[in-house]
Amino acid sequence: MCGIAGIVNLDGKPVQDDLELRAMGAVQVHRGPDGEGYHVSGNVGLGHRRLSIIDLATGGQPMSTEDGAFTVTFNGEIYNFLELRVELERKGHRFRTRSDTEVLLASYREWGDGCLPRFNGMFAFAIWDAKNQRLFAARDRFGKKPFFYYMDGERFLFASEMKAILACKGVRHDLDPFALDEYLTYSNVPAPRTIYRQIRKLEPAHSLLLENGKLTTRRYWEIVFPRETPHRPETEILEEFGSILNDAVRLRMISDVPLGAFLSGGLDSSAVVGLMAKLADAPVKTFTIGFEEQGYSEVEDARRIARHFGTNHEEFTVRPSATDILPDVVWHFDEPFGDSSAIPTYYVSKMAAQRVKVVLSGDGGDEVFGGYRRYLEALEGTRWSLIPEAVRRRLLLPLARRSPMGAPARNFLYFLGNLEPLAPGYRNGIFPYIKDRLYNENFRRNLEGHNPFRVTDEVLTRSRDLDIVSRLQLLDINNYLPNDILVKVDRMSMAHSIELRSPLLDFRLLEFVAGLPPEMRIAGGVTKVLLRKYLKGLLPTESFRKPKQGFGIPKDSWFREELASYSREVVLSGGSLSREIFRQDTLQGIFDGHRKGKRDYSEWIWCLVILELWHRRFGRHVPVPA
Repeated sequence: MCGIAGIVNLDGKPVQDDLELRAMGAVQVHRGPDGEGYHVSGNVGLGHRRLSIIDLATGGQPMSTEDGAFTVTFNGEIYNFLELRVELERKGHRFRTRSDTEVLLASYREWGDGCLPRFNGMFAFAIWDAKNQRLFAARDRFGKKPFFYYMDGERFLFASEMKAILACKGVRHDLDPFALDEYLTYSNVPAPRTIYRQIRKLEPAHSLLLENGKLTTRRYWEIVFPRETPHRPETEILEEFGSILNDAVRLRMISDVPLGAFLSGGLDSSAVVGLMAKLADAPVKTFTIGFEEQGYSEVEDARRIARHFGTNHEEFTVRPSATDILPDVVWHFDEPFGDSSAIPTYYVSKMAAQRVKVVLSGDGGDEVFGGYRRYLEALEGTRWSLIPEAVRRRLLLPLARRSPMGAPARNFLYFLGNLEPLAPGYRNGIFPYIKDRLYNENFRRNLEGHNPFRVTDEVLTRSRDLDIVSRLQLLDINNYLPNDILVKVDRMSMAHSIELRSPLLDFRLLEFVAGLPPEMRIAGGVTKVLLRKYLKGLLPTESFRKPKQGFGIPKDSWFREELASYSREVVLSGGSLSREIFRQDTLQGIFDGHRKGKRDYSEWIWCLVILELWHRRFGRHVPVPA
């Protein structure tokens, strides 16, 4: 893993020196503590912070071709680079290093943007084409590695993190009210928006071309769930699936530094650890996070898997004092990010970083194999969807909006009024239940014409001919996975300078599973049917009986007890952003209702606390490293 940065002066004026690039690199040093490099030529400057994983001696960046025609700054890994290298050598290319970076450069020289479908990996990179005076950039299929950019009339800036762009002089960073509204809907800001009007995210599976002052982006890959799938014998399916899955794990175990795995005890991480154990020459190092509160900890499940595969296992218990690290967590995300599982991810990454530089995880298994409980609920249907839409929209929704916020069943009426029959709950997010009462009039005027459900609506519209499970998987693959899960694991692992790899997000796995009948994902009230069938005999029997459990923290009790005063102080203090945009009576109602146990408002309180801590750190000044 690495941190990348770049400057292109659109007026053709030369970049005077590398001082600004060094400033961009300084705030990303955690992404690459092992070295730095800078390339300045004419109106272009490229920067790189290196975390050495492969070819420790000769893989430095930015890297140029021998003739200087192309120069790259690259963050990530191309897992199939050895195969590509053999193919390129047959075409006459010669290599000076053992790195995947040089293979990436040669691939672009040979195939242009046609190199992207050939890559199996996680990446964000930018290549400067000196002859044609153009910048080509791209991001991996799922969006595992970040790419932010900023463009005004004078220059184009890009980096792995927004704080690197903000470190440049003259960069405007006005809060985007639409982005804030979407944060309070999803607990994250979906791409291509960021919390700032002027900075954008390159979307997953997209490339970017900057030429003659014109910026264009293009999607180069998209998952397709066919409406009809051919019948195949189950033995044949399992054999091919096993071949792809084992190869996905094998490729991600290629490393010149020590590696281990995150182990929650759930099906996905257990599968990864089990396959690693089969392939490894020594016991796998595994790391687990637990809680003192009942119903949140999976430590015993992880211990069982660790014993089964003979791993070198370590554990850490998260307590309410974990919020002491919140300012640091907020600094690493750059914008409001309300998924509280960032806290255990931070700690398990910190623990692992003391032993290894690379970890494998089970992220993506629910999206790829169909593992969420909400898929089952949607498949089984709900009696509430039988209520005519006219009744729900014209009667129940207005009734909910007129009811006091603490009125019994108000939130349930709001849910029914907004119910999406084919995808229950996906249009409701976190805050819509109280948005009518939350925003003050001044802020509300900034949101006129904005639809915060643009992301979900677009996917649901273009997938209306598919079965419900495929539709919801598409929704999560295009929204929840890249904007939440992968942001969380990238920022929290990089906060501790370790590389995280996700074998279950090998694109070949998703393409294979998507081409199978939906019954191979969910059937008879059972999720992840294909994965379960394959893992029989590898995992202990208890693993298949274990109920699904999330990776959250016990916010409900924390905000009612130990952190009640802390959360109020953060959100309601003088000078807070909350005082500028929210109605204070609504905020008071949220805190009072939660403290009295009327409703679990902990998700909302967490998002509000994070928003305020973000504003304190980033809202009024350019950030400096923590």
